[in-house]
Amino acid sequence: PFHFLLSDLRGCVPLTNTSTMPRTIDSAGRTEVMTDKFYFYDGPLPTANRSRFCLIGGTAHPDLCNKVAQYLGVAPLKTVIKIFADTETSVEVLESVRGKDVYILQAIARSFGDVGHSVNDALVELVLLIACLRRASARSITAVIPYYGYARQDRKTGRTPVSAAEVASMISNAGPDHVLTLDLHATQIQGFFPPTAPCDNLTATMVAASYFVEQGLGSAAVVSPDAGGVPRAKEFRASLARFQPDDAERLPGLSMLIKQRSGASQIERMDLVGNEIHGRDVILVDDMVDTAGTLCVAAQRCKEGGARRVFAFCTHGLLSGSAPLRLAKACSEGFLDALVVTDSVPQRPSADWNGACEGFKPPTVKILSVAPMLAESIKRLALDDHISTLSLSKL
Repeated sequence: PFHFLLSDLRGCVPLTNTSTMPRTIDSAGRTEVMTDKFYFYDGPLPTANRSRFCLIGGTAHPDLCNKVAQYLGVAPLKTVIKIFADTETSVEVLESVRGKDVYILQAIARSFGDVGHSVNDALVELVLLIACLRRASARSITAVIPYYGYARQDRKTGRTPVSAAEVASMISNAGPDHVLTLDLHATQIQGFFPPTAPCDNLTATMVAASYFVEQGLGSAAVVSPDAGGVPRAKEFRASLARFQPDDAERLPGLSMLIKQRSGASQIERMDLVGNEIHGRDVILVDDMVDTAGTLCVAAQRCKEGGARRVFAFCTHGLLSGSAPLRLAKACSEGFLDALVVTDSVPQRPSADWNGACEGFKPPTVKILSVAPMLAESIKRLALDDHISTLSLSKL
């Protein structure tokens, strides 16, 4: 059933995606969306190459694993992952992997479901899965990590560990041959992995840019909510421009916000740098949204600066704590029109989400799937093909 054509924006015309109708996934009004065309998916893994290919999904995000498996045209291996009474994790693979190329899809993120697991549970599970496959004589092991937990702890401040590096050590010591991540918080995390377990970092920028262009927002101004995110915003701006290279007058502008904190998660002041937003639609771009404090203040500041409409794109929609309430207030007050995230992490149950909104109308949240892009990346690795055309720098 998968017959879509990959386009690298250099002359290929992608076929229409026949499954793009927005789908409301729960009573909280969160909507699953897809682009009208598949720009980064070229069909399933060829049948002739499936004999040595295996896909395993952890318990952190089984829905994403199942989507990726469908796009690849394979079924995930049968595994048994249990939590004992004392909260220890037990992992068992029920099928032979001897001489196979195995891909493990596990986000280092909390999960919900019947038994919610923490970020630490997901990390331990990933390490045990890698060790299990190594002891089971797998030919190669690739860890596909859609969300890399602990990524924000990427530098030493006082007497603190560089937790992102320690997590990389835990994973690499388990014995993977390759690591594939998505929109790391800081690209230097790739260097935390040794040459024996090289890390490639994919980006959802082009997928999101194609979605916004299809929604008529190709000329929107791009704003970074902080100085550290300016390179990411520049990349997103360039991505939008690539969809309209012959229309220079409509190229998006670029601005940024400088925030001053009075404490952890406490923003004292936020100043707008750049004059590209007045009378224009705005897209706030960041790698993740956690408690949504920065995002909501940034949206308000953009509105006060004369923006017509304000949208936001964040690859990883953690949406922890009071994020639903903050977003609901921002939407109800007209500061934020919609938030777009990807399905790199699982979302909170609808009852929890609605309760956290405390009577406000739930915010407009659209969940853009990165499963086709992940499937294409995994397929290319399995075929010993390059994945550079999935990177903005090569398009």
